[in-house]
Amino acid sequence: MNITNPIVNKRWIRVAAFSGLWACIVYPVVTNVAMTLILQLILGASFGPALAFASIGLYKILKLNKDSVSVQAAMISNIIAGAMVTAMMIVQMSVRYSSGADKAEELIVKRIWDLVLGLDVTFDVFIGLGTILFGVAMLKHPRFGKFVGITGIIIGAVFTIGFNFYTFPDPPGEVGLIDTGPVTGMWYLLVIIYVFRSLKWFNRQIDSNKQV
Repeated sequence: MNITNPIVNKRWIRVAAFSGLWACIVYPVVTNVAMTLILQLILGASFGPALAFASIGLYKILKLNKDSVSVQAAMISNIIAGAMVTAMMIVQMSVRYSSGADKAEELIVKRIWDLVLGLDVTFDVFIGLGTILFGVAMLKHPRFGKFVGITGIIIGAVFTIGFNFYTFPDPPGEVGLIDTGPVTGMWYLLVIIYVFRSLKWFNRQIDSNKQV
């Protein structure tokens, strides 16, 4: 398949918009709304792939203006983050809902929960790095610009990585700092809004032979 096909490029950009929107919606729903186990599993398992697919599409978008090592590395980091958060969520649900959880020794359960915390920080490392690098790539992009770019760099470096390293292994929200997840999620929601507002512009760029 020819990955430089304009039709494929336009579809990837739509994937970025709708997968990104889905990821921004499903994460707070899964973490804050009571639901059945099967629904929680379906929604939770969909977040990581949606993040990964949205990041590929965002790379395609940013490459329209300029390809760079930073934007490629951002895409790769967020794909890894998608895999890590899927592992974290599924392990977390396995610990909570396993039929043997009540019979397991308390110390064993606690040690497994520490594994979940480690996966969470690993996710934060990759999503934080991806956010920083996407922010760098957006600084001079005509449809994103300095505000979105600088905000992404700060959120990725200070909130997502910095706070989680400072409070490691405990999540920042549990030791007196703010929960960094919603902050990062709001930035990505802002990016998705910019993407939706710029869909026609992206299509014109592709049609003018600026291939992704």
